[in-house]
Amino acid sequence: MRLGLAIPLYNEAESITEVVASIHAALEVADIDYTLALVNNGSTDATGQEIDSLSIPGQIECIHLRENAGYGGGILAGLAHLELHGTPDVIGWCWGDGQVCASALRPLFEAIQAGADLAKVERTERQDGLNRQIVTTTYAAAVRLLGIGDRDVNGCPKLMSRAAFEAIQPRRDDWFIDAEVIIKAEALGLRVVNHSVTMRPRRAGKSKVRLQTIAEFVVNLGRWKLTGRT
Repeated sequence: MRLGLAIPLYNEAESITEVVASIHAALEVADIDYTLALVNNGSTDATGQEIDSLSIPGQIECIHLRENAGYGGGILAGLAHLELHGTPDVIGWCWGDGQVCASALRPLFEAIQAGADLAKVERTERQDGLNRQIVTTTYAAAVRLLGIGDRDVNGCPKLMSRAAFEAIQPRRDDWFIDAEVIIKAEALGLRVVNHSVTMRPRRAGKSKVRLQTIAEFVVNLGRWKLTGRT
């Protein structure tokens, strides 16, 4: 089984070389065949140059978006590229900030091999600051109140079997894409497996989560609850 992994990047020049190296090492040790789609999502720093220097045709592919397409838009661009160049058996995405250890990819991939439809991390320990912990805890509580069972909707990496990916068909180009996938997976009765991880502090760059991000989550959750549409 081959893994296709989209990694959206906005101004991650300081961290991306180390992040890609850690992913490569983790997948090599696990003997997982893979393609990474590194998406330069309209960065204003040297992210584009950094990922070009890492390019290995067929294994580490680079996509450059002239303007920022949003968090979900970056993911969708990476997923489209992966589908166009090989149709992986297991497909998904992860962050490019290194806050979740790349070693988490192995148990997620193995869960899909064992029959799970979707495998993702659940951040059961936080080392990324009190503010982020409060925001995440509040959002998680709101999600549960609205009827979503998963305890960490936004946890990444997220991996899906080919069949699950085609059934879910992620479409959101904003921060709601993670919630969209979980909502659809639960509605379809898919088997979701969580793997506990620690959310580490950022070693470089800045978090992209803002008050606007939280407001966007709340609005989208409310719209879904009222209309049933993600």
